[in-house]
Amino acid sequence: MTPYYDDGRGIVIYCGDCREALPALAWDVAITDPPYEAEAHTLQCRVKRGGGVMKVEPLDFAPMDEAIRNDVARLLAKTPRWIMTFCQIEAAPTWRAAYESHGLVYRRTCIWIKPDGMPQYSGDRPGMGYEGLLAMHAPGASRWNGGGRTGVWTVNKNDGTGSAPHPTTKPIRLMTSLVDLFSEENETVLDPFMGSGTTLLAAKMLGRRAIGIELEERYCEVAAKRLACCEILPFKRDEVDTSPGLFDALPSNGESTQIVTQPIEIPSAVLAPPASVLAPRACIDCGAPVDVGLKYRCRKCLEKKA
Repeated sequence: MTPYYDDGRGIVIYCGDCREALPALAWDVAITDPPYEAEAHTLQCRVKRGGGVMKVEPLDFAPMDEAIRNDVARLLAKTPRWIMTFCQIEAAPTWRAAYESHGLVYRRTCIWIKPDGMPQYSGDRPGMGYEGLLAMHAPGASRWNGGGRTGVWTVNKNDGTGSAPHPTTKPIRLMTSLVDLFSEENETVLDPFMGSGTTLLAAKMLGRRAIGIELEERYCEVAAKRLACCEILPFKRDEVDTSPGLFDALPSNGESTQIVTQPIEIPSAVLAPPASVLAPRACIDCGAPVDVGLKYRCRKCLEKKA
């Protein structure tokens, strides 16, 4: 499969079905957010329409099914280290069983807490306010950069930049923390359900290589444009992860201490790329949009000149 986007420094996007692309690829760590199951999938998107009325609209891509889940688990089984999979908490045992059937080892079911999560509009039960994150590993000893901290991340879903580039976009602050904690510099991070590319953004910012695979070309284009205005940033680990762990709260002298954390500063161009970056360039010959990766002419005009 030919890359849709390649920045020449280890960040690559493939447009297509991950089940077709994965057999030919190699990576160190997988961090991904696959589609959720049909029940949760159809209730994900709530929008306000005229008069302030809230309506439910299903997501515009297919939900997870057992055949796809098994195929993905089988293909990700060659991952040499961590496989981190976002899922609704009810599906964590199902994903675990699928991974274990292909030889992977369960490590933990982690939680992403969303303080600004969607309320339960019916008012007849508690709202969710969190998502599961299943931590699986290849057989053998595991290591990560979190020491004794807990597998709980408290990060707002809304980063304050307006509408998200994908219906299920994860916040960049959450993804930078996961990439930092579960991978090492110069390792390759895989996201086989890339969406708008936030995992790849986090990987690039932290000096990792990354592979993203996305079925929808429109989201490949969005991801490529977001990556085009992203640079490697000089992050330190204590700046990336602002959720202290248990042992971070224990001073060496046995006295009580107060933990003070500072939010990381992420350039606004990464959170919300300017319109000039997202807008496609025009071909100098015919005026048609120029694909990402091409500079001045569209593919048709390049073929004519070849």
